[in-house]
Amino acid sequence: MTKTKAYILTFAAASALALFSCTGSQTGQTNTSTKDTVQDSTTGPIIKFDTAVFNFGRILQGEQVSTVFKFTNIGDADLIIQKVETSCGCTVPEYDRAPVKPGQNGTIRVRFDSDGKEGSQYKTVKITSNCKDNIFDLVVIGEVETR
Repeated sequence: MTKTKAYILTFAAASALALFSCTGSQTGQTNTSTKDTVQDSTTGPIIKFDTAVFNFGRILQGEQVSTVFKFTNIGDADLIIQKVETSCGCTVPEYDRAPVKPGQNGTIRVRFDSDGKEGSQYKTVKITSNCKDNIFDLVVIGEVETR
């Protein structure tokens, strides 16, 4: 394995762990009259993906691959995916813009077109939502071989 491939795989794994979900933590508030800590019971929407990295392996130049990133709103308010941006025009996302209710599931479909690509690929899909930590990345990686 080359240093570049090892770096990409290490970075992807670290990114997946760091960006796996946007979790809003409960806010501690101090009551000045009693000095007791009161927890805010509202967490808002929390998005949790089944996985944040898709490795398509090895494909031939010109082939297209796609995956579906599945997520659940584990928070207590409607989750809204506000924007999905990709790092390259070769990576195309599709998603439902309707709010995802607490406890419900949603998906973001991503298609990668390897036309004109060669070698190691590392593409990001930037998700902007109404979660407290509202921006995070999904990752598509793999190797494109020429004929």
